[in-house]
Amino acid sequence: MSNPLLVGVDVHRKTNTVCLMDGQGRELTPRFTVDNNRPGTETFIRRVAQQVVAGDFDAIEIAAEATGWYWWHFFQTLDQDPFLNQWPLALYPFNPRLTANFKKTYVDLDHSDPIDAFVAADRLRLGRDLPAPFHYEERYFPVRLLTRYRFHLVHNLAREKAYCLAILYLKASEYTRKGKKPFSSVFGAASRAVLQEFDSIEEIAAIPFDELVEFIDCKGKRRFPDPAENARKLQQVARDSYHLPEALTRPINLILGMSLKHISFLERQEKRLASAIAEGMELIPHTLDTIPGFGPVFSGGIITEIAGVERFDYNQAKVAKYAGLKWRKHRSADFQAEETRLTRTGNRYLRYYLCEAANQVRMRDPEYAAYYDRKYHEVRKHQHKRAIVLTARKLVRLVVRLLTTNQPYRPRRR
Repeated sequence: MSNPLLVGVDVHRKTNTVCLMDGQGRELTPRFTVDNNRPGTETFIRRVAQQVVAGDFDAIEIAAEATGWYWWHFFQTLDQDPFLNQWPLALYPFNPRLTANFKKTYVDLDHSDPIDAFVAADRLRLGRDLPAPFHYEERYFPVRLLTRYRFHLVHNLAREKAYCLAILYLKASEYTRKGKKPFSSVFGAASRAVLQEFDSIEEIAAIPFDELVEFIDCKGKRRFPDPAENARKLQQVARDSYHLPEALTRPINLILGMSLKHISFLERQEKRLASAIAEGMELIPHTLDTIPGFGPVFSGGIITEIAGVERFDYNQAKVAKYAGLKWRKHRSADFQAEETRLTRTGNRYLRYYLCEAANQVRMRDPEYAAYYDRKYHEVRKHQHKRAIVLTARKLVRLVVRLLTTNQPYRPRRR
């Protein structure tokens, strides 16, 4: 039987508060606090090692809430420390939700750093449903930083586009209306030129038709098949849109211009990140890019979050659960609910990249296209989102198989 020393740590920007506990829940020393820096961590290591020797423990388990990045240097230092690694060492970064829910099992506990350290240690003692232990994976971590920043960047880009469209409604209320849109993409080069170079929608209505056609054709780099049709739709939008009060013209144009520039900047940053991710993925051999629709970005986002299928015993169900692609069952006696909800408690980055990849794969691979189409037509609500999530769950099986066998993707024979 293993006899580990259980250590709960409440991590903050400046300090780490520590609780040392044995397997029976007895605290071994008064709770103490060290600085969250190198000298403080060295003090922590000495005190933990002394307690291991004094208590005749044969392993060390340490848990801390993964709050921002404040825990990372602390855990990385412990993971690499040769003195502490004389014993089997497991480091568990707890989701704050895990300890918050566990804390509710106590009748009445105050909120303080020493109490939170005790709760972390006691949750570690319980043992069940612990997260995967932390290890600094130098092979995966650099690309993981890039793919997670891209996740942040893409969501900022989506928010900025939504804000821009809201402001655009004030300038030209009919511009994005279905069936009337003068351009397939509001954020294309020609559309941006129209929005930025004309102060008001009335100016568009007043310009001679031939001049407007030439303007659109020039700004679209002569790529429109029928620029006259774009011009007709644009003038129809100008005639049908609400009139904007003159006092609002200048601030609306200023905001719209700045928002469009911000969108362009974010798009350039996304392309730069994609290049950096592709460069980093050259050091990680894999075959995921043989799947139709996969590239370095999706491969990097998935591989670096999984960080080795051996961590999950090569089990696709465990990977799916880690990604949060799991549905809770609801049953009692003879009743079983037909509608179940996604857990959404797993790794949101892995779930995002699996869903984005699934959307690309289903547009290129007949098997996944048929599966998506079948799931899409099974329900009447949330059809696309539901079908994409289910397709992503199906994709997990393929991803785990390719990462396990390191074989290229071969479409299933019909």
